[in-house]
Amino acid sequence: MGEAMIRVEETVERRLRGSGKQLQLADFWQIPPPSRPEILFQAIQASHAWHFMHNPAYHDALAARKIGAEISLQDLPRLLRPTSQTFKSYIDILGTPFPQDQPRRFMAWLLDHLSIHPMADRAPAERIGQLKDRYPSLEALLQDIERLYADLGIEILTSSGTSGRSTILARDQRAIERTVESFYLCFQRYFGMQLDHRAIFIMPRQTRIAMARMVGFSLRQVGVPPENTFFTIPFPAYPDQVRIRSGRAYRPGWQGWLERRVLNPFMNWMNEHTVSPQAVRRAVDLLLQAEADGAKILLFASWVHLHAVALTLRDQKRVLQLPPGSLLGTGGGFKEFYPSVPEQIRHDLAQSVRTTDGQPAPVRDVYGMAEANWAAMQCAAGNYHIPPWVYVAVLDADDRFQIAPDATGILAFFDPQGGGDLIPAFFKTADQMRLVNGSTAYDPALDCPCGEAGAYIAQGSIQRVDLLDEAGCAAQI
Repeated sequence: MGEAMIRVEETVERRLRGSGKQLQLADFWQIPPPSRPEILFQAIQASHAWHFMHNPAYHDALAARKIGAEISLQDLPRLLRPTSQTFKSYIDILGTPFPQDQPRRFMAWLLDHLSIHPMADRAPAERIGQLKDRYPSLEALLQDIERLYADLGIEILTSSGTSGRSTILARDQRAIERTVESFYLCFQRYFGMQLDHRAIFIMPRQTRIAMARMVGFSLRQVGVPPENTFFTIPFPAYPDQVRIRSGRAYRPGWQGWLERRVLNPFMNWMNEHTVSPQAVRRAVDLLLQAEADGAKILLFASWVHLHAVALTLRDQKRVLQLPPGSLLGTGGGFKEFYPSVPEQIRHDLAQSVRTTDGQPAPVRDVYGMAEANWAAMQCAAGNYHIPPWVYVAVLDADDRFQIAPDATGILAFFDPQGGGDLIPAFFKTADQMRLVNGSTAYDPALDCPCGEAGAYIAQGSIQRVDLLDEAGCAAQI
């Protein structure tokens, strides 16, 4: 077994090094769509072999499916794990959605899901004993884990946790750098972000929510100066705060009583009467200043907050006139009931935020999820473009790839380039959609009207198919 592992590892290293210049993410746009799947499959083979040797949870799951370190194209569907369960599986192991109550068992679970060491080398596990018996909050536990494993560069992100059951994701510095690169390349290509934009986020600067964090990192990578990047929600959003405000999961005992009867009503009252109004007012003030300065803007916020901006401007009888290139962005769908649908919100924004050439400021949506190191951004034609370094397919009812160039099913993705070395980024999502020109088939006649060649999700086709409780950070459109 040892010699076989060494041979596989040498093969992986040769594949990863290649014979010439290593492909960068941006290079994939220069590769014709029909040629991308073979290149990506070779990268998937290498990535799979690495994680199969170094990731205990992945190894055990694949070994149970009779998959070894070497794979064929036909094996790809069998590599997939469900996004809605994989990084919440600690709940079944611990018997609780509150890792802070069992820190050492939680850390053992987390290490099993990370490709940070050969399975025979359990050195990182020796540090588990340095964790406390209990922590007052999930945030306190995650901070201590990051401290203990600082030499590994681990940073822990979460989903928005609106079900009360957080998706827990660890990324190392290489994975973070690749994720940031993925986001900023797409911001530049589909949103037209440049150095002269002012970026306004109606979201907190301090948060572990994956999408919010990556958006902020990516805009800095684009080169937007810190003095031109604004976060208008003045308070942090840590996992327990998000959970309590959602009102869908409470701690047991007296803590749960306090959360239900005191903290949840107080947080929601504060959000409705202080936090959101203050964040929206600050965003509107920044927009008015940008108008006065003739500066292009990217305003990124939830649908609800974008609508609040439009209504605030309407109440002030103001119509913003911003330079062409200004853009409104959103992602994550609706996390709670809201009476207005996106079409109405778009209409109201068109009446209040316009560009100096007489057009409504474009509103673009983003499809993503906490478990993905990429996001599909909406183009001018309304479709969501999958980055070309991600291998995508839709699955039928039997979890088989649909090979038609225009097919509807459950989205599956493989991200061997941008996924990093810490987690095998091969997932079956919980979203049904119409995928055009996915990695299993390509028809140039079906290219998006915007002119972009390659895989895209058709506008208006994304539907959540499993329980809402399993929704991740930005998996709802």
